[in-house]
Amino acid sequence: MSVDLHIHTPASDGTLTPTQIFDLAASLRLEAIAFTDHDNVDNLEAGNKLSLNYQGIEFVPGVEMSSDVNGHDIHILGYYINYHDNFFKKHLSDLKERRLSRAKEMINCLNSLGLTVTFDQVFKLAKGGIVSRAHIARALLANGDIATIEEAFERYIGRSCPCYVEKSIFSAEEVIRCIRQVGGVAVLAHPGTSDVDDRIEDFIKAGLQGIEAYHTDHTPQQTEKYLNLAESLKLIATGGSDCHGPNSPRGLVIGTVNAPKTCLEAIKKAR
Repeated sequence: MSVDLHIHTPASDGTLTPTQIFDLAASLRLEAIAFTDHDNVDNLEAGNKLSLNYQGIEFVPGVEMSSDVNGHDIHILGYYINYHDNFFKKHLSDLKERRLSRAKEMINCLNSLGLTVTFDQVFKLAKGGIVSRAHIARALLANGDIATIEEAFERYIGRSCPCYVEKSIFSAEEVIRCIRQVGGVAVLAHPGTSDVDDRIEDFIKAGLQGIEAYHTDHTPQQTEKYLNLAESLKLIATGGSDCHGPNSPRGLVIGTVNAPKTCLEAIKKAR
């Protein structure tokens, strides 16, 4: 029995609905799941309500917030945040507007290269939620401009590609403080892909409480490394699949990361 504390819904760039996620979690006999959409909490109420109908699956309200460290896109997970807090809602609203501006810049660039993607098309795919590069990639695929989602990131909108635009976002320390200010537990997401190990102690000074040791993109060696690092720095070790649904580069990975329930117990203790 295990938990999955890193799952995305259509409120950001996931493709599985909240109900589909709970159905899968039940079939996999997961003990707890967390919705952690990028800079968006719109489906947390749905998760809370669904949990009442799925006995044995505990729901954890979460968010994955964007930040920047010297040009690196760093994500901070926040668990049990007070997502009704006005300060927090204003912070997410600012991030949403910055993402919209970024998407428009990338789409203008793609248009200059002769691709026919439009902002209305991308916004419709986002269904009113956070607009991400994944939505732009899906629009390009729908238009026949690319053969796979991966091609969009490899040729056009991945880092170092011609239409990539940096996010105008907050520092990791600012995001950590924001999560802590609204009662959340702040965790560094997928450190094995973030390349900021040398900054973790700085993040701890800002209020970081945990690191995501168990993750789809981590090798067994990396998982062991971050478990040991968490222990040495007195941080919580958490874990999740980072599932975005079957129509994503990773594929349907929910249930593939066996994070023990002790991860959730440690988060609760830190609240």
